Parts: sequence; structure tokens; C-alpha cells
Amino acid sequence: MPKTIRNMFDKCLSYENLMKAHMESRKCKSYKKEIIMFNLKQEEYISWLYEQLKNGTYKHGGYRIFYIHYPKERKVEASRYIDRVVHRWIADCFLKPYFETQFIDTSYACRENKGMHIAAIDVKNAMKHCKNVWNEYYIIKMDVRKYFQNIDKDILMKIISKKVADKKLLKLLAEIVYSNDGKKGIPIRKLHFSSFC
Repeated sequence: MPKTIRNMFDKCLSYENLMKAHMESRKCKSYKKEIIMFNLKQEEYISWLYEQLKNGTYKHGGYRIFYIHYPKERKVEASRYIDRVVHRWIADCFLKPYFETQFIDTSYACRENKGMHIAAIDVKNAMKHCKNVWNEYYIIKMDVRKYFQNIDKDILMKIISKKVADKKLLKLLAEIVYSNDGKKGIPIRKLHFSSFC
């Protein structure tokens, strides 16, 4: 696979791929009102979305802001469902094939065949290895405070532009990255990769 994304936007943009993105986005959430309403006219919505993306007139909608309090308080910005379909399409057609291959093997979040259970098993195996080799070992548990709220959007776009040479895709990614207020901060949303492109 080439290291830079070139001329892939139009190749991956199809009604079928957007419909697959919709099917993936609604998994385990089909009972939510927003998704039920989308399902009632899904062909129309997907066709409209296809035309918007093809013509370069797609605009990312706003966010619904709420707070979760477990295990700790966090601000979450949830986008409209139709925007989440676009996010899924981008993640599966572009981010997974071109970016995920650069992740280190011990990166577990939101990756196929990874996750918390695999991470726990790998930590357990690493602990056994350390016990066998050094007998004593130390573990540091840490978290980056307000990680997503401190991501600089300009720096993120510079990093993305080194990998993405497709102007249409770069414009769409900028539309999403700059879709919330402020110079810093990326809305938190868990997005698991699937693969259909």
C-alpha cells in the first residue's frame, strides 16, 4: 500500500460504501430515535450525502454536548448521525488502510481484534515475562489528562497533510477537524474500524 493517499476520494465515494458506513454506524444503536428516523428514509439520506460529498458542498453539522460521570467526568460532543456516517466512511476507507498500519502493536483502542481484553492478556503475559527475567519489576499506571481537549488542530492538520495528498479528502478532513469551536480540542467519540473499501 502506498504511503500517501492520492486520488482515492472519488474511487471510494459510492452509494454502496456510504450505505455500508451507515450499516456499521448503526450497529448496537438501532433503537435510538435519531437512527430510527434516518432508517425511515435511508436511501434518500444516503443519496443526498453522496451528492454533497461529490460536489464538495458537505458541511459538518453541530454537536450535542453532554457530560458523562463514570468512571470520571468527561465532556462529550456528539455529532449528528449523518455526520457519523461520514466519519465511518472516512475511517474505514482511508484512516484504517493508510494510518493503522503505522500504529505500534501495543495500541489497543478502537482497533479490530484488539481492545481491553487483549490488552489485559498482553499485560499479564508481559508481567510473567518480567517476573521470569528480572524477578522484580514495576508497573506505572498513568493517563494523559484531557488529551483530546489539548490536541492542536493546526498541528493535527499538518500531520494529516503529510499523509494525504488528495485535495478533496484533505478538504473534508479539515471540515471535520475544525467543526467545533477553538484552536484546540477534538470531540471525543469511540469509533471502531471495520473494513469494506
